[in-house]
Formats: sequence, C-alpha cells, structure tokens
Amino acid sequence: MAKKSRKTEKKHLVDWRLVGPWMLGMCLFAIMGAGGLWMFVKLQDPGLLPLRVVRVDGRVIHMERDRLEQSLGGLIRGNYFTMDVEALQRAAKRLPWVEHVTVRRVWPDTLRMWVQEKDPLARWGKSRLVSARGIAFEPRPEEMPDGLPRLFGPEGTERKVAAGYQRMQHRLSVLGLGIERLSLNARQAWLVKLDNGLELHLGNQDTENRLQRFIRAYPRLIQDQAGKLTSIDLRYTNGLAARRKKETT
Repeated sequence: MAKKSRKTEKKHLVDWRLVGPWMLGMCLFAIMGAGGLWMFVKLQDPGLLPLRVVRVDGRVIHMERDRLEQSLGGLIRGNYFTMDVEALQRAAKRLPWVEHVTVRRVWPDTLRMWVQEKDPLARWGKSRLVSARGIAFEPRPEEMPDGLPRLFGPEGTERKVAAGYQRMQHRLSVLGLGIERLSLNARQAWLVKLDNGLELHLGNQDTENRLQRFIRAYPRLIQDQAGKLTSIDLRYTNGLAARRKKETT
C-alpha cells in the first residue's frame, strides 16, 4: 500500500521548469495589455498634441479662406490622433462652394485641407448659382458673382439647362453673340435671350437644327434689319418669323 501511495504522489508533482516560462509570458502579456490601455487612455487626452492650425490650400476664389477656416475650425475636436478627419471632410463638402475636399493630418498640430471650388456657370433662378457640372447651390448674397448669365427651368432640370447653355453658347460664339438668359419651360421648350437683346424661340423639338438655321441666317438678318429686330421664332419646318420693334413717330 505504501508503494502505491508514493506512485500516486509522483503523478501530482508540478514541473516548475515548464510553469516558470508560462507565468513569465502571462506577466509580460498583462504588462503589455496594461501599457496599451494606458496609451489608449492617454491618446484620448485633448491636451496631448492638440490641433492648433487649419490650413486651406487649393483654388479658392469666391470663398474667404479665413471664414472657411473659422467655420470648420469649430468642428475640430480631440487631438492629432483622435480627430475624426472623415467627419470634417463631410462637413466641408456641405459648404455651398466646395466641389471636392481632402483633409489630412500634418505633424504635429496641423490639419491641411485641399479644396476645389465649384465653377459658377450662371445664375439659377432667383438666389442660386449653377456650376458647370449642372449642380445648383446657394451661396451667401455677398458671394454672388456679377455678370453671369441667368438660367431658368423646372426643378431637377439643372444639368439639362446647364448643358444646353454651354452647347448653345459655343455655337453662337462664332457670331460674337452671348446668351444673357436661357429658359426651359414645363413643356421643355427653349427661349434664348441674347446679349444684343434679341430673343430666339426654339421650341421643344429639333432645337439643334433650328439654332443652326438662325446662325446661317443671322448675317443677312442684321444686314437688312440691323437694330430693328426684337425676336425670331424658329418653330417652323424650314423657315423663321422675325418680329421688329414698333416704330414710333
């Protein structure tokens, strides 16, 4: 019985040569975890590497850089490591003039923004602008550029009207004419007012050919009726109708 008891005791002996490295590893793991937790908590401290500078680069003409920096500066929270750069980028994109924006950190205390403004093509309606890409936006009244043509159309037709303006303006430029006002009505009919006061009624069908018909006829029209025409109706199959100013005595 004594021999059997000694055999049983041997089975329960602990080999400390194996336990030592295992415990050391656990201690090191605990120390690393505690260090990582401390570092995580420390990095949340806004007083550690605070962001002090917002720098704006890029083509900025219509926006005031100082005002842009101030409006976005209020959104900066946290420090160099914890600042939500994507949230700031989304906020910048919501500003009226901003077309594209990228934001990145610059060590040790700077946020650098690269901004591309919308390119204002024309006035849209009463208080908005429309960009060359056909995107309508509403800047502050004091930021409204002067001398832009005016475009009108039903809500949702901004891209169509902007594209129509650019296409027509390109073709009319060969005559030295500019578009002062372009309207698209609910029936999709085009009305063009040129910078010389002449109005063109293009209708809603075959507008490209109708405009080309005007371009071909214009040199003769101004030769015969210089300064006397007010509007030209091109809504005919092969001709046009010209309206003259009323003569007064």
